[in-house]
Amino acid sequence: MSTQTANKSTNTWDGLNYDRKETFVAGSAAAGSSGAHKTLRERFKDFRRSTRNYIDARKAENQNLKANLTEEEIFLGHVLRAGIALSALTLSMSTAYMVHPYTAQDVVDVGKTSIQSVDKTVRMPYDTYREYSTLIDADDAAKQALMAQKRADMAAQEQIQSHLSSSGAEGNPKIYAADSNGNLMEMLLPETLHYVYNDYNSVLDTALGSMLYFCQSDSHWKDYRIAGVDRMGAYGCGPVTISMLVNSFAKTDTPITPVEVADWAVENKLYAIHGGSYHSLIPEALEHYGLNCTSVTDRTAEKVTELLKSGHVLIALMGKGSLTDAGHFVVITQLTSDGNVMIADPAKFGNCQKAWSLEQILKELKAAYDGGGPLWAVSTGTT
Repeated sequence: MSTQTANKSTNTWDGLNYDRKETFVAGSAAAGSSGAHKTLRERFKDFRRSTRNYIDARKAENQNLKANLTEEEIFLGHVLRAGIALSALTLSMSTAYMVHPYTAQDVVDVGKTSIQSVDKTVRMPYDTYREYSTLIDADDAAKQALMAQKRADMAAQEQIQSHLSSSGAEGNPKIYAADSNGNLMEMLLPETLHYVYNDYNSVLDTALGSMLYFCQSDSHWKDYRIAGVDRMGAYGCGPVTISMLVNSFAKTDTPITPVEVADWAVENKLYAIHGGSYHSLIPEALEHYGLNCTSVTDRTAEKVTELLKSGHVLIALMGKGSLTDAGHFVVITQLTSDGNVMIADPAKFGNCQKAWSLEQILKELKAAYDGGGPLWAVSTGTT
């Protein structure tokens, strides 16, 4: 089928393809002839005429297509046009978003974030190395302190043994007291006590017998870093309490320093960095060193009095009150004649020199019940 358009173009439709062949008038400009020179106005008229002819030709083609295309082909054409329009719209919106102008504040914020990221990345290796170096230095200092303590202990033992050899004294005179004239006299202690060189050199009377007193702030271990981090002077009430009892009442072959107890606690996962000893350190450590330890669930004055009279000392976990602002271990050592109690406080020796109301001690026990706390009875197993 053939049709002729307004500009004398010949269109041929074979049922599938639409082929338009242009036919030109001989001698016309469209055919390639030079033609006469035209003014600008004439050229504009020709452009308008050509445009109208082109539009008319397209209309004729569309009419021809509508007349010869099936409904399915027409629908497919609409779908393609809609798809092209949607794609163009999406591309336009994406381009507009990409070239969205940033405000001055946007530029400042992006700059700050970039600088912070770069600074953190650059500093990360240095901060890690500095933290590692600090831990290494602390560990070295702790080892040096321990070696110094051991050397001091050996020197003290040699001095005592030399004195015993020359004086012929018997017993275990590891601590000396001044008499009324200022002369040092030996204090004969039970052979069960294992002396550990310390600043206080004090012995306390307890329901179990004589007990060596140790303090967290003792110069021989106050700066020792438990687990390489926490100072004994601030976090060591648990190890110091255990060491007092073990060196005084346990059947051990050698002295056990607070440092050794702290290391044992760390090795056995009974110590929390920046938190102190777990409450289960009390029963587990005492059992490890050969002492009996039982939880006291009847935390009344009558029960505590009964235990003290029957040859027990008690470890009390204190809460906020007269002895601590947080958690702190002390030893209830014995009854006084008026029904009060004496204690061994590893944080402050002065608290060991005065009587305490038993009711007050029990009232200020910490409300923590793990590990058998907050009150344990300790004995040697022979009472």
